[in-house]
Amino acid sequence: MFAIATATIFSRSLAAAAASAILFSATVHASPVKTVDNGNGRIVRSVEVPFVDLDLATADGVAALESRLKLATRQVCGAAERAPLEQQMNQRACVAETMASGKRAVVTLVARAEAGDLFKPGERIAVGS
Repeated sequence: MFAIATATIFSRSLAAAAASAILFSATVHASPVKTVDNGNGRIVRSVEVPFVDLDLATADGVAALESRLKLATRQVCGAAERAPLEQQMNQRACVAETMASGKRAVVTLVARAEAGDLFKPGERIAVGS
């Protein structure tokens, strides 16, 4: 009986620790959304995405950066699942534009990494729409 109770407590503690680690990781890589009026009546929203801690010469490093880009895209564009059709279309366009800008940056960063370029501490890419 004691062993079962101890195992249950341990499992819950382990789950809580894992959830805390995930939350901490997301917080560390999250950046506030910047909103700027470009002067032409268009609002531009962007997020900075860190990458210097990743080895972009490897598939795992690129996959981790792409995951961060998806998170940044959600931050910039939000979700419009139950919104009017026009808002859904605007959100989809935002996602497409933000992911495209992120993918262009990834190509450049991977080329730099493969060429042996050293990234500067704190260097980030900005993606947005």
